[in-house]
Amino acid sequence: MTGLAATVRTQRLDLVLLTGAWLRAYVAGEPLPDLGFTDPEDFLAGSAHTVHLRAAQLAHAPADEPWLLRAVVLRESGAAVGRSNFHAPPDARGMVEIGYGVLPDHQGQGYAAEAAAAMWTWAAEHGAQVLRASIAPDNAASLALIRRAGFVRVGERVDARDGLEQIWERAADASGS
Repeated sequence: MTGLAATVRTQRLDLVLLTGAWLRAYVAGEPLPDLGFTDPEDFLAGSAHTVHLRAAQLAHAPADEPWLLRAVVLRESGAAVGRSNFHAPPDARGMVEIGYGVLPDHQGQGYAAEAAAAMWTWAAEHGAQVLRASIAPDNAASLALIRRAGFVRVGERVDARDGLEQIWERAADASGS
């Protein structure tokens, strides 16, 4: 798992794996293990459901850890400004679904696109065949990011928590773009 768990690096970002121990401490409200970044703006604000979901997932499937939550950290400052993750390792057809979010004060600077491209490359290098993103129809920024990355709309669904989502997919490749 060492290669899978390694920090994913981009030009400006480090995508730092939030380990099972870190997630359990976060859920329990305990002191967090030091993973080498600071969190001056609460990068997981509004993500409590996701954190609890992923912590529970790891309790049943510890090997999923490298595919789950990562902090999006600005390398220059060492501060977390968002999160990225896959929902699980590749499924039977090799599909992985990405999730990401950048704090409002850091949006519009290309961090989401940079993190997503790096995660897609990482996924392709680790066996993913199909990349998926599910996006609310009114999320113009994410829709633009996905379109620029070559995704094609393949359907829609109603998520019990998030409502209507468009489903976008493309083949995985190591280019990340």
